[in-house]
Amino acid sequence: MLIKLKEFLSSDQLSYRVSEKFVIDDEDFLLKTHLDKSIVFSGEFYKVDESVILNGTVMYTVEDKCARCLDEFDNKVEAKFEALIVKQLDEDSESDEIQLKLTDGCVDLQETIKQIIYLSMPMKSLCSKDCKGICPNCGVNLNNDNCKCEDNLTDPRFDKLRDLLKD
Repeated sequence: MLIKLKEFLSSDQLSYRVSEKFVIDDEDFLLKTHLDKSIVFSGEFYKVDESVILNGTVMYTVEDKCARCLDEFDNKVEAKFEALIVKQLDEDSESDEIQLKLTDGCVDLQETIKQIIYLSMPMKSLCSKDCKGICPNCGVNLNNDNCKCEDNLTDPRFDKLRDLLKD
């Protein structure tokens, strides 16, 4: 995904807003991430002193499994990032700051967006905030059915304590 900044850099404007949908063609990347091909990028480029800063947002959808009920669902994720636009990349720098190289007045965001997607993918996802999960005894999805387990099931390790309460 190439963003053309040549006109913005030569103008008196202090900011330049971009919002685009694009498609990732890397099939290996799509298989590893279970990602929907279409991704939405929106961002704003700012001139600050002698440099240009990008505040961006990547929105994507990934096929995921709920950590509580194990149902599959489409998880919509929004990842925000900030990058510095530079004329020459500083390979030796140990900064955590994302740097994007300006080449012929254009910035290529393809690899940066892939990295941001990798880093922002949720480790544990829920299909909804109030997901009830599955019953630990019978395995019924509590979002769809009621559990038929007995309510008086207890941990056998506490049986001796229960015997003390009977006396």
